Amino acid sequence: MINTNQSFGARLKGALSYAWREGTVYIILAFLIIMFSIINPAFLSRRNIYNLISESSYYVIAGMGIAFVMIGGGIDLSVGYEMAMVSTTSFLLTQKILESSGGVFTFGHMLIILVWGIVLGFVMGLLNGLIVTKLKLFPLIVTIATSEVFKGVCLTITNAKTYSGLPEVFRSLYTVKFLGMPIDVYLALLCVILAWFVLNKTHFGRDVLAVGGNRECARLSGIKADFIQAMTFAITGAVFALAALDMMAHQNMTSANSGPGTEFTCLTAAIIGGISFMGGKGNVVGLVAGIFVMQIISTGMQLAGWGIYLQYAVKGIILLGAISFDAIKNRPRPTVRIHNDEEKKPELEAKA
Repeated sequence: MINTNQSFGARLKGALSYAWREGTVYIILAFLIIMFSIINPAFLSRRNIYNLISESSYYVIAGMGIAFVMIGGGIDLSVGYEMAMVSTTSFLLTQKILESSGGVFTFGHMLIILVWGIVLGFVMGLLNGLIVTKLKLFPLIVTIATSEVFKGVCLTITNAKTYSGLPEVFRSLYTVKFLGMPIDVYLALLCVILAWFVLNKTHFGRDVLAVGGNRECARLSGIKADFIQAMTFAITGAVFALAALDMMAHQNMTSANSGPGTEFTCLTAAIIGGISFMGGKGNVVGLVAGIFVMQIISTGMQLAGWGIYLQYAVKGIILLGAISFDAIKNRPRPTVRIHNDEEKKPELEAKA
């Protein structure tokens, strides 16, 4: 006879366990939408939803980059200044192209800028990965150090100036719309699909998960752990470079301070979205939800009139809470062994 009460209890326990592990970000997202829509009905206006989605696009792209390095067991805090390096050098290259072509900037020129930015981001990320893997150094310290290097180089190149005024072809990522949304929204969606596919359906993605979960076991099973982790840093740099170019199209300007801070939003969103700070697990859909959580907090607080500066404190508290929550979820549970005297009875009789 089936115990229906026990069956229902087991199902309920399973559902609650899943919500604890994977569904927290969606509960937070729903709560924030309801709360801010009650505080200010304009939050759910068509214009605000459009702004929320369009202004989140380059964060979503960047988030796909942070997913690789975090799931692979690393962390990269230099990506903000990598974005600054890519955006400022790309702007200067754009100016050189305009000068040499008599003020004409074509889609072919845009392709040159795109390749330049992605290659530069890939190289900077690979540099981080090689330092971490070859010298066996802690990624947090390495990327803090390299962020200062990138910052210094970027300030030297730009002389701490702000540049503005991009060609319309460059800005078409943001200004040209399809089905009512900017082109870069679809670019962000494409990045999410590709990241999900690579991490879930390819051999490389499974290796990334294995290295992030247990690097030594992955190495002993034949996976080239150093190569995989170095590549996660390189991919992260390349994806953040793409996000930097999209950010330029949005803002129509750049400087040595364009980019820093993005890594904080993406890191917080990743942890909220279920990507473990310890590595080895996570999903990109949850990360996207985490990014919208961060963006909704910013937009909602502005509409509520709570001030811009308070957002920094709130986001800091959220990051601290997310890291703590991640640590609690991944804390090993104590094993309780129950000795069954009935099972031991035949053994005791035999010894007697």
